[in-house]
Amino acid sequence: MTSTRHRRGSGSQGGFALVLAIAVFIVSLFLWTEARADTPAPPDAGLVRLSEMEESALLIRTVDAGLYVPAPLVATDIALDIAGPVVRATVTQRFENPSDAWVEGTYVFPLPADAGIDRLRMQVGDRFIEGEIHERRQARRIYEDARANGQRASLLEQERPNMFTTSVANIGPGETIIVQIEYQDVARLADGTFELRVPLAITTRYVPGDAPQFVAESRNAPAAVPDARRITPPLMHPDGEPANALRLPVSITARLQPGFEPGQIASLYHATLVERPGEGDARISLADGPVPANRDFVLTWRPAEEYRPSAALFTQTLNGETYLLAQVLPPATLGDDAPRQPRETVFVIDNSGSMAGASMRQAKQALLSALDRMQPGDRFNVIRFDNTMEQVFPAPVDATRDNLDRARRFVRGLDANGGTEMLPAMQAALVDATPQDTARVRQVVFLTDGAIGNEDALFAVIHDGLGRSRLFPVGIGSAPNTYFMSRAARAGRGTFTHIGDVSEVAGAMDALFAALERPVMTDLDALFPEGALSEIWPAPLPDLYYGEPVLMTARLDNPAGSMRLEGRMGDALWQEDLSLSDARPANGIATLWARNRIRAIEELRYQGASAEAIDAEVLQTALDFHLVSRLTSLVAVDVTPARPADEVLTARDVPLMVPHGWDFDAVMNRNPERQHRAALDPALIDRLAPGSPPGAGDAQARNGLALPATATPREWLILLGALMALSGLAWRMVQRRQSAC
Repeated sequence: MTSTRHRRGSGSQGGFALVLAIAVFIVSLFLWTEARADTPAPPDAGLVRLSEMEESALLIRTVDAGLYVPAPLVATDIALDIAGPVVRATVTQRFENPSDAWVEGTYVFPLPADAGIDRLRMQVGDRFIEGEIHERRQARRIYEDARANGQRASLLEQERPNMFTTSVANIGPGETIIVQIEYQDVARLADGTFELRVPLAITTRYVPGDAPQFVAESRNAPAAVPDARRITPPLMHPDGEPANALRLPVSITARLQPGFEPGQIASLYHATLVERPGEGDARISLADGPVPANRDFVLTWRPAEEYRPSAALFTQTLNGETYLLAQVLPPATLGDDAPRQPRETVFVIDNSGSMAGASMRQAKQALLSALDRMQPGDRFNVIRFDNTMEQVFPAPVDATRDNLDRARRFVRGLDANGGTEMLPAMQAALVDATPQDTARVRQVVFLTDGAIGNEDALFAVIHDGLGRSRLFPVGIGSAPNTYFMSRAARAGRGTFTHIGDVSEVAGAMDALFAALERPVMTDLDALFPEGALSEIWPAPLPDLYYGEPVLMTARLDNPAGSMRLEGRMGDALWQEDLSLSDARPANGIATLWARNRIRAIEELRYQGASAEAIDAEVLQTALDFHLVSRLTSLVAVDVTPARPADEVLTARDVPLMVPHGWDFDAVMNRNPERQHRAALDPALIDRLAPGSPPGAGDAQARNGLALPATATPREWLILLGALMALSGLAWRMVQRRQSAC
């Protein structure tokens, strides 16, 4: 009997232990599931090994040997519709998610600095979701709410007038989401040739702070550039070319209807096919298929020999208002016989790391060519800058043979390295020791790629210190910061020249000096019949140099009668009357007018206007005309949730390609971790940048603890440990009861 009772007790105790273990397992599993739902992805989420990749993908290296982060792939199609000088561009971006995780992709990309971006559409399957314009912070809230709810959403934001960010939320594993952007632009007319520039690459912006740095070296943006992290996207390492060459492929097509029979049509940096299906019509495409997004696409066209355009007028009627675009080329012969005036020219050359390689060769050759143009009676100086600054002479000196030879030796010995501290060089170049000297024209020729993030500080210095000087930026390289160049030229009452290849140096510098050595057309004005004009931009009209057109937009109350343009070149008066009834109808003129208005309002800050008044005018104009601006963004949201609630969303930046001709190592020597950092989810960011401060979004990081270099399935291990501990306790209780019996 005793033996039987003991066996029943053992069975009863064993059953109790089993029930207890099962109960503990169910409770632990429930608690683990709840905890996992509120816990960020572990540090290894989204990391892959090369052996795990089954298809081509863009991989970012991490600090863990053999582990990579798959980045979203972006393929871009650009369709250009050119009517006269007016351009309507459609940019289609295809975001492909090669990973097995739900992803938010962020892509920083360039657009023309003066373009008006007025449309965003997102395609999900067969459906198109139209973007809506909102005040920037409101658009960001709408996007973030959609992202959190698992809805597909896209957001287009302006970082600079020529730099934009597309964010796309909730791209599923293996999915593709298409985002389409449309903008309005105008081709530039110079010396009888129309030129259209479509930027494809971004030169990495240098951000000055307490110490020279790219912002990627610090989590805290320098006060001078509070949005520094947003304008310094990660870069692909160029190793592995040509495999890297089409990681960001771009296709380009254009339809050209210039309003006259086109003569030569050329692409400066890409091979193209030109078809002429009919009179006055041309179709342009890339000859060798898609190209890498590493240098600007530049298309030029000229009229046939027997025709030279002198004026182009276009109008659009929108919401009962008439908008006018006028592009008028003054005669090139006016004032040609004026005597050459002696000049004082200060040449400034950028020899920072971003200029290394082809850009430095172009800049040195351009400066040597400019020194050869100096004549007896001229004065000059040469200043070079990286994160330091050096002047060849303490002040401008006479253009003697010895002084010019000394300057040439200095220029030939320059190497590119260091940061881009442009501000001290600009201040030094504008110092005028003889402001009352009317015998010489004072000019500053500034050769740079403009790779800076503190543009506003430079514009303020130009406005405050310009005096009688005139500023002539020369953009160097395959993807210069044209926003800085063109606006600096306007603020400096000069003109902007671009050199994209060594073969262009001689021609570009000859054209620049032809402009510098001819009289400037001043006192430009546009006169309309009484009651016809409502607003005109830019206002006032800028001075013009040789070969430049008058380019203006206006809103008219009455589009009847004639417009008179007049100006003065030396002692000669120029006038031209244009009948408004001859203007051709065209779409997009209102958008160009609004964009010019916003640009002009923004520049009032350097003339003492209050920030509040400027913001109010910019915001209202952008909302009225559905334009992306500093204060407005376009956002598109799919109402149907796509990402399951229990799936984690990881953030991925799309690294950009290194601009063509750029010396990657020369810049990265300033910041050896730059190529590894990407604004990914907090659990990954410290894996990408060894030695950096902890990730802002990680609980361990907030406590200042170093993240481990590897990760484990901690939820499973916690559960297993709890089960083992409780099972051991139950087994111990059974053993004690058995011993007692």
